[in-house]
Amino acid sequence: MKISFMTFVAPEWSLEEHLTAAIRYGYDAIEPRCEADHNHGVELDTTKKQRKEIADQFESCGVALTTIATSRRYASASDHELEETIDLTKQYCDLCADLCAENIRVFGGMTPEGMDFADAKKVVAEALHECGEYAKKRGVFLCLETHDAYCNSADVLEVVRNADSAGVAINWDVMHPYRFGETMETALSNVKDYVRHCHIHDGVRPEDGGAGGWTIALMGEGDIPHDEAIKLLATIDYQGSLSGEWIKSFDPDVILPHDAQMLRDYIAAAK
Repeated sequence: MKISFMTFVAPEWSLEEHLTAAIRYGYDAIEPRCEADHNHGVELDTTKKQRKEIADQFESCGVALTTIATSRRYASASDHELEETIDLTKQYCDLCADLCAENIRVFGGMTPEGMDFADAKKVVAEALHECGEYAKKRGVFLCLETHDAYCNSADVLEVVRNADSAGVAINWDVMHPYRFGETMETALSNVKDYVRHCHIHDGVRPEDGGAGGWTIALMGEGDIPHDEAIKLLATIDYQGSLSGEWIKSFDPDVILPHDAQMLRDYIAAAK
């Protein structure tokens, strides 16, 4: 398992600053978040020359760019929106391939008003099939996240199976299925055949015990048993990243070293 972090930890940092922090705190990889006005320079309008320079930066410092996180969502309210997001997804496949990255994080999205969830899942699966076939040709994977209307890992499994493409996989965000009541065993049993990337962020359960209103916490100080999730991932010889997604929650020079050490301890205990 590799440890990684998303650029949301410090959106104002340049790519060089992210790479420097990764080296300083012992991270294996960085996950650039696109479409969010971050300062890292990894976006669709990055030129071919710049893409080559970025790929060389990662290679020269020994930090991997395993996954690009996008905002692409497929449960759209209109055909035009869906066509646009499919086109943009294909462009992200090209960006991913140019940067020698492996995965693209995508969402199913929330179900549009007036649309049945069953119908939305069909729309998402069909879009993922088209995009996944393109991704496969470029040697990358689309990773559907357990998020939005798809926090239930069984729903994500259903959609990925129905997408029926070798270019479609799963991004297991460990928090979301758990906060909706799934055990780690249930989530892992559903994602295990397709999981290529994981998002991690500890959180404190709200007083009402509900799925909403969780507060991000330092790893090990919240209520999400990441040690258990990592032990389960070890049983399937998971080789992907555990990528910290902390959206402006902590000073990066606090959370990056703290969570890196906790993750290394959990990984060591899982062996």
